[in-house]
Amino acid sequence: MIQASLTHKACHTPSTEVLVERDSDANISPGEKVCVLIGASNPVGLCLARSFIEKGYRVAVGDANPADFASLAEGQGNNFLPVKVNPNRDVYVNSMADQVYLRWRRVDVLVNIVFRRNETTQTVTGSLSSANLGLDAVSNLIRVTGAFSSRLQGAELAVVDVAWFEETTSLEAEAVLQAALRTTTSAIARQYFGSGLRINAVHASDVNSTSSSENDVLRTVIHAVQFLANSELSGKLTGNVLEIDPRCR
Repeated sequence: MIQASLTHKACHTPSTEVLVERDSDANISPGEKVCVLIGASNPVGLCLARSFIEKGYRVAVGDANPADFASLAEGQGNNFLPVKVNPNRDVYVNSMADQVYLRWRRVDVLVNIVFRRNETTQTVTGSLSSANLGLDAVSNLIRVTGAFSSRLQGAELAVVDVAWFEETTSLEAEAVLQAALRTTTSAIARQYFGSGLRINAVHASDVNSTSSSENDVLRTVIHAVQFLANSELSGKLTGNVLEIDPRCR
């Protein structure tokens, strides 16, 4: 069994009943809910998109290569929106937010995905790669959260940041990424505390894309994101990082 551990004690956001202008989630069918995934053109993003589609969500996916999502778009009609996005540029992220709200007028789940392939086993290069990944995760989480939260009008939104290395990397490199995720997730959760946003993250390593359909770590990542995205399962958790470590099996 793969161990997933919380790195923070749970914080609980207060009620936003006064602010919410739409029906409560209890009265919203899955087919009316919207999931947005940014940085989705990778095994985690594609599997996450498929899982939310299977749950009946409307899904918007953004990445540099929208053509990668052609197989997911089949038969979805207006319920699937692929968008070309550079998650490192404000103008792209803001444009995607505008497109999503123009089409569906709501977002319930926002997933920001940052990953890096492990191209070398050298410790120094691995650490630099992890530092870059940590910076990407930090800047992208801040960027996409700000872009979508500015359009919420008091509604609730579950934000999940997903950062992972493809295949095994050094413990030192993993520690760099974990520290960046813990610090940023906690800080942003405090910033948006009381505004209806729940900010959490998932960190995993050893996700080998060549066997994604049978990969235990990848499946656990999907379950972790779905747990954090669903308020009926996770309550009002915010400021947490779920660590998924295959070495703890």
